[in-house]
Amino acid sequence: MIPQPFQFSQSALQDYGDCPRRFELRYVAQFDWPALDVGPGLELEARVREGQLFHELVHQHTLGVAPELLESTLLAPGDGALRGWWERYLRWQAARLPRERQAELTLSAPFGANRLMAKYDLVAREEDGSFLIVDWKTGRPSRPAVLKRRWQSVVYPYVLTQAGGWLHGGEPIDPERITMIYWFAGEGEQGKTIEFPYSVAQQREDEARLREVIAEMLSRTAFPLTTDERTCRFCRYRSFCDRGREAATWEEDSVEGFGDPADVEDGGGLRLDDLGEVAF
Repeated sequence: MIPQPFQFSQSALQDYGDCPRRFELRYVAQFDWPALDVGPGLELEARVREGQLFHELVHQHTLGVAPELLESTLLAPGDGALRGWWERYLRWQAARLPRERQAELTLSAPFGANRLMAKYDLVAREEDGSFLIVDWKTGRPSRPAVLKRRWQSVVYPYVLTQAGGWLHGGEPIDPERITMIYWFAGEGEQGKTIEFPYSVAQQREDEARLREVIAEMLSRTAFPLTTDERTCRFCRYRSFCDRGREAATWEEDSVEGFGDPADVEDGGGLRLDDLGEVAF
């Protein structure tokens, strides 16, 4: 059974949705297993490093560090892909993002007897009090329908309505004033965005979905393996569960939503830096 109280995140919910057994191994048993989520290993390491450096560049830029200084200290001559992402980011943020920004922000809110937590790449506030949630993606763009049904698209805007009031003068944030943006770094002149406006109706639907799945999770005494064995190739526990030994490659598209360092984190593997949490 899940220990109480428990802090649910989009990663935990996504793991449960992909495979209840993977959720149990990672979050309940806290069991580590020395396998790659995707392969080959050197490519995985390089991609994760690039993704981490890109997030660090954006974080430092949000804190006010000049782009020229960041480029001279964090960008090496051989970082072709990373430099391209960075240049697209600079063009896009100048055209799209307001000046008031919070990078690498963690919020959590009560959810029944437990808590619901979200780690944001960026939250930006417009002058009219609207909010943009931006998640940086350095992998291939997913279809909007795939992104829409992933737990990240549910948890992030919902938690902002519950715990983001301190960003809005102490007042609750109206769901109608929130937009969730996925920004893909490798596309076009300014990257590619997929946007999901939030709403009161969507908030109610998401809350009902959260309550249903969390109640189901809390009632479980056993966590079975997924019946969709395609997801096992993107899971570090596959050999432990006798679901194969070879990891999927970055080029495979048998399971949409993977192929990005942040998505590896969602899938039960490598994790970006944990940051301080603002709890309400």
